Amino acid sequence: MPTTRRQFIKQGAGMVTVGMVLPRIWLGEAQGRPAAPSNRKFVVIQLAGGNDGFNTVVPYTESRYYALRPTLALREAELKDDQNRSTIITNQFGLHPALSEIKALYDEGKVAAVLGVGYPNPSLSHFLSMDIWHTADLSGLAGQGWLGRYADLALFGQPGLTAAAVGGELPKGLYANRVVIPNIVNFSFYNFLTDPAYGDDRNNQLNTFNAAASRTFGADTLSASINKTAFESVSGAQAVQSAVGTYHSSVVYPQNNPLADGLKMVAQLMTTIPEAGLLYVQMGGFDTHSDQIAHSSGNANRLGGWHTTLLKWFSEGVRAFYDDLAEHGIAEDVLIMEWSEFGRRPGENASFGTDHGTVGQMFIIGDAVRGGLHGEQPSLAASALDPAGNPMFTVDFREVYATILDRWLGVDSRAVLGAQFPPLDFLS
Repeated sequence: MPTTRRQFIKQGAGMVTVGMVLPRIWLGEAQGRPAAPSNRKFVVIQLAGGNDGFNTVVPYTESRYYALRPTLALREAELKDDQNRSTIITNQFGLHPALSEIKALYDEGKVAAVLGVGYPNPSLSHFLSMDIWHTADLSGLAGQGWLGRYADLALFGQPGLTAAAVGGELPKGLYANRVVIPNIVNFSFYNFLTDPAYGDDRNNQLNTFNAAASRTFGADTLSASINKTAFESVSGAQAVQSAVGTYHSSVVYPQNNPLADGLKMVAQLMTTIPEAGLLYVQMGGFDTHSDQIAHSSGNANRLGGWHTTLLKWFSEGVRAFYDDLAEHGIAEDVLIMEWSEFGRRPGENASFGTDHGTVGQMFIIGDAVRGGLHGEQPSLAASALDPAGNPMFTVDFREVYATILDRWLGVDSRAVLGAQFPPLDFLS
């Protein structure tokens, strides 16, 4: 049976690959002194498909939430994790019961939840909205990603491995002009691949490759650039293999959790390669048009279902990752940003699910954050909704980007985003 687009997005929850930022072949473009290296690291977690923000940070005192979601809305009494611990965070909001590990980090002051995030004239297309978020360009037509522009400014010319991406495919957010980002399915595949059936094949091919890559070409020629980059790519891959082989941790990552698998790979890079500072993880499956909650014979179970599973993967994966960083003494240097291309409509549909919305939430996680709620929850009053039943955003996602660029990554956000956006207060 052919796979539908929705099934593909949901199945994408289990896809994991890795990409590395390496010098681009156009080495002649390097101009000026590279930015000074920083100990600060930035991890992006993309929840692809459109995460339901209203059932992630739950407005449990909002009567309109219950009116619009008579079946899906989580009741105050249900805001408890599987250990019967409350996931309520204020007198208005609580976290989904699956987010018990995120709640613990929130209680430690390490989680900032940004409400009402979106952008003007929102698109309800997965692909266009992702492009808008990836590029910070409301047309979605820009060729560079916002992180790619950051990498061009701050990482180009830096020695060693400076960044990596984990996800189903290379995210457009990392498209750059002066660096390239190849993908790797796993560390064992990030190598010079040869035929294991022939014992001498690896040495023969490597010797041939090294001989070819050692040829001398005229300075500043395309051939010289290609040759140099090919040689550095292979030697760099071997260096990564050697580095991650030294990784040790007492933290046990949860099994059968695709996000945790990806975050463990990120931890392996961060803890063994000090210069690795820009990391990207993505997990799909959040396009919950149907079966967002569990149900049988028409009886709903709001505490079970696909969305609960996804949020549990997110929560458990982030907690294990944070604990791993803490064990290695680098947690204070790491900032994590979670995003999804849009939220879900506040009104439920007839399939125990929710359709594409305009507004979502973001989590910013780390020792450096000012924990708590930030931004403003959009009004759910009937008069405040658009003709499709969606609320208006209150925080432009580019304000979040600008805050991180200016206050954490130490670059001028205007040079990356093309305009000035007011900072939020989740970072000092």
